[in-house]
Amino acid sequence: MTATAWIALGMLIVASAITVWRTVRPASSVGDRAVAFDMLASLIQCSLFVGAVIVGDGLLVDLALVLGLLGFLSSVTVARFVERTGG
Repeated sequence: MTATAWIALGMLIVASAITVWRTVRPASSVGDRAVAFDMLASLIQCSLFVGAVIVGDGLLVDLALVLGLLGFLSSVTVARFVERTGG
């Protein structure tokens, strides 16, 4: 189980690096960056879940759930901003 968790964590790190590259790319629009930030929040949330499995600590699960709620609220806020400004 531990080897599988470490492999999953490595894959999440690679996906996070690709997502950060997509975020800082100069040709990105506001919508693209918003989706990339939402994806990054989801990847961090999944990493916290995998970390909870590795160390066996329930506090990481609580942090992941709070991050999920904050990620959802920020995505809705940015979507409303983009809708109102038309950009």
